[in-house]
Amino acid sequence: RFNETKYPSTNIQMDIFLDHIELIKKLNYDFIHPEDFQKKFEFAKKQKKVLLTIDDAFLSFYDNAWPYLKKYEIPFVLFVSTEPVGNQGYMSWKQIKEVEKENFAIIGHHSHSHEYLIEKNNQEFVKDIELANTIFQREIGYIPKLFSYPFGEYSEFMRNYVSKNFSFAFGQHSGVIDVNKEKFQLPRFPINENYGRLKR
Repeated sequence: RFNETKYPSTNIQMDIFLDHIELIKKLNYDFIHPEDFQKKFEFAKKQKKVLLTIDDAFLSFYDNAWPYLKKYEIPFVLFVSTEPVGNQGYMSWKQIKEVEKENFAIIGHHSHSHEYLIEKNNQEFVKDIELANTIFQREIGYIPKLFSYPFGEYSEFMRNYVSKNFSFAFGQHSGVIDVNKEKFQLPRFPINENYGRLKR
């Protein structure tokens, strides 16, 4: 979320977000395009670059962060859960397609329901993913190959299933993607109101 102070655990204020962007530029770090990250993964893990990911496709992303990212063509992945699309507070498929058509923006898979899938049985998990696959195929014409575990949580079964059906998968555990990390348990540093300020 962007500029939604009602939800501090999943929100970043735009001024803080832009502070991050400016610091990254000041330190001469580059944003890596998600496609380059995928094609050159073993090499990318040895580089000091930044992969920007955004989860959930909240409308506040479209209203606040998207115009900036579009203006400066900063590459990123937008992870979409298919069930809430078009609901209040979420982007519509029209808006998602607008983002998706830009060559610096990649759509990622974030399940259908965005529930605690780790609490579901294996069959329910697979059914949720397959339903999302059907909707992605219908709405954007393909199934995204990058996956983000809802709430960053996953079981061994989920990880193994994802490894057979996606190219990469991201959790929410903090850390750097380095030479020791494998494709389907990738860490990310969250930035939100509690943990997102530059000093921290």
